[in-house]
Amino acid sequence: MTVWYYVLVFLVTALIGLQVTFSRVFRARILELADRLHEEPPTRDLPGPLPPIVADFAYRCGAEPGARLRMASFHQSAELRLKPGGKFIAISAWQVVALARAGFIWDAKQEIWPVSRLRILDAFVGGTGHLEARAFGSIPLAKAEGADINLAEAYRYLAELPWAPDAILGNPDLVWRVTGENEVEVRLDTPDGIARITFEFDAEGDIVGMSAKDRPTRDAKGKITTHDWRARFSDYAQIGPRRLPAYGEVGYVYASGYETYFRGRISDYHLIQ
Repeated sequence: MTVWYYVLVFLVTALIGLQVTFSRVFRARILELADRLHEEPPTRDLPGPLPPIVADFAYRCGAEPGARLRMASFHQSAELRLKPGGKFIAISAWQVVALARAGFIWDAKQEIWPVSRLRILDAFVGGTGHLEARAFGSIPLAKAEGADINLAEAYRYLAELPWAPDAILGNPDLVWRVTGENEVEVRLDTPDGIARITFEFDAEGDIVGMSAKDRPTRDAKGKITTHDWRARFSDYAQIGPRRLPAYGEVGYVYASGYETYFRGRISDYHLIQ
């Protein structure tokens, strides 16, 4: 064997070692953000009554006043579209949601055994948004931060409250208002603006839809823009200790019309004190 063979083996081994190291660093940062969420206070009593339709929904889902919980944790099997008009890719994700303060971490992977081809961090911790994508968990592909991302992540926290019914009963930062028959708005004031979404309830009192005006986002060139935002929830079932919508999908309203970019199912639901 020539010396170039050994050089090549050395370089490949070194690159693999660097990939593993950077992947572990990224994973450690995700876990550090999760620890910060866990340091938030537990759920507590609200300063005033909720609209009956909202309180009834939380109770039907099994939320308990005075439970003093900090986070909910669950997994997702889902499909994600990375750009308008693009193809869906299969992903799996782990998510934790703060229950007394606005916050969450979404750690998603596109896995081709035995490695993660793509890893995405989408988070809102301490009022700061984090959005980052890496190839093989180590090679930076995209990163977005700033006031618009902070506000966009606050919108996401609100939109996913059907998967965190204990936050409905135990997060005093949420402001609820009935806006129509079977429609309720929830608002969150942040240093970067007001996040506001509307939930639609069906005849049985379950949340089946979400809509929001002008959610901040970034276009393909990284320019800040806004789009109306929609989601659907269905297939309510007992998942661990709570009754939740097992299926959810979300998308934007573009000039060409509405387009879903996420659809998935949740499983393995846990509550953390």
